[in-house]
Amino acid sequence: MSAETKFRTKYQDRLTDLKTLSHDSNNNEYLCQNTTYKSYNFDEIVKARNPKCTPASPDTLIFKGNKVYCVEFKNSFKKRVDAGVIKKKLEDGYKVLSEIFIELGLQLTDYQLIFCVVHKGFNESELEKKETKWRKIRYRTEYKRIAQFDLEQYKGKGKYFDDILTNDVDFFRKEFIEKINPTLPC
Repeated sequence: MSAETKFRTKYQDRLTDLKTLSHDSNNNEYLCQNTTYKSYNFDEIVKARNPKCTPASPDTLIFKGNKVYCVEFKNSFKKRVDAGVIKKKLEDGYKVLSEIFIELGLQLTDYQLIFCVVHKGFNESELEKKETKWRKIRYRTEYKRIAQFDLEQYKGKGKYFDDILTNDVDFFRKEFIEKINPTLPC
């Protein structure tokens, strides 16, 4: 049985739409508008497993074949995203996911794990415009593949995740969603 099937059996009550998962309760805003596609509310799963001392975790898990996307929505501009918080969510979330896979009789190594951070983008300050332009020139097509927030250390064979994708919600709509489901709007 696949990871997705086993998760659906155990956590069907934790399926939530992307709009709800991307909700920023501080500002009462949504990063995504999609209310059709459902994915696992990993925050709720983690909280139910550890009610007294809840580890940090990404917002959602999305399964696509042998790929497991751990997605964190940050409804703020890139410069305001706290890298330390993201690292904690990556590390703690990985540990909890590992425990769940063991409980479900699954091998984590049989799956490609991809950690995604989706943020609002860049604010329009001149400094950020210059930085973005420089990066686009410097890295050209590689620009999209740079893991921001100092997450490169968690990526690669024998590390936490096989791939780490960090970018704004427009990039998420174009690139992440295409990898998950080409007909899925965010």
